[in-house]
Amino acid sequence: MKLKYLQLIIFILFFGIILSSCNSYEKLTYLQDIEITRDQVFFEKNKSGYQIQAGDLLYIQIITENQEINQLFNPLTSLTSSQNLRPEAMFYNSYLVNDSGYIEMPLLGRIYVSALNIDQVQDSIKQKALRFLKNPQVIAKLANFKFTVLGEVTSPGVKQVTANQVNIMEALAYGGDITYNGNRKKILLLRQTDKGTQSYRINLTKGDIIKSDLYYVMPNDIIYIEPLGSALFREQASDYVFVISAVSSTLTAIALILNLLQ
Repeated sequence: MKLKYLQLIIFILFFGIILSSCNSYEKLTYLQDIEITRDQVFFEKNKSGYQIQAGDLLYIQIITENQEINQLFNPLTSLTSSQNLRPEAMFYNSYLVNDSGYIEMPLLGRIYVSALNIDQVQDSIKQKALRFLKNPQVIAKLANFKFTVLGEVTSPGVKQVTANQVNIMEALAYGGDITYNGNRKKILLLRQTDKGTQSYRINLTKGDIIKSDLYYVMPNDIIYIEPLGSALFREQASDYVFVISAVSSTLTAIALILNLLQ
């Protein structure tokens, strides 16, 4: 009877370990309560515009009817299209926003861009260019759009993108998605501003994230996915199993000795 009792205790312990290490559907599924929109209903886009800061790099094209002027402002036009789109090509042919918030451009001189969004920068450069050039067309992009994904993702690291905007789901896709052990309910977002760093918590299992201004990633954001509590438990499961096995063997041996002595 004692041996059967010990076996029952061991079975319960192992069963408890298995149950505690299993992740439920609710922990692993994104946007669980998201509404299904119809043809005339949309989720309202809530994207706060990124404001240019000191240290940013701006890739700027100014196109006119004069080819010599075009070459002055657009050195990448001499490259092939594939070379032109490379992030490093944009990086080395961009304008640095200095600590005072200015960029320095040929012919146009100093232009203040700090605290402006990319559309306002484009308009500001165009207004300055109109003083010197005829019918200029201005294209401005942020050349250093990068963010960092850390923690429980398949491919952590700094991600450099050429897109004008990236949402949180796309950002995680750049990191190979959250692993089975990642906590989708408590994602930490660190956002850099000119005044310092702000921190937020994001729950990706809720559909209302799409309506939030945190849905879109900003340049220099840091996204950290912490592990589930059950994942931390599983990391130590082998130690637990070893201890339980050792205790089980010891108790079984003691029970057998006691039975022999009776």
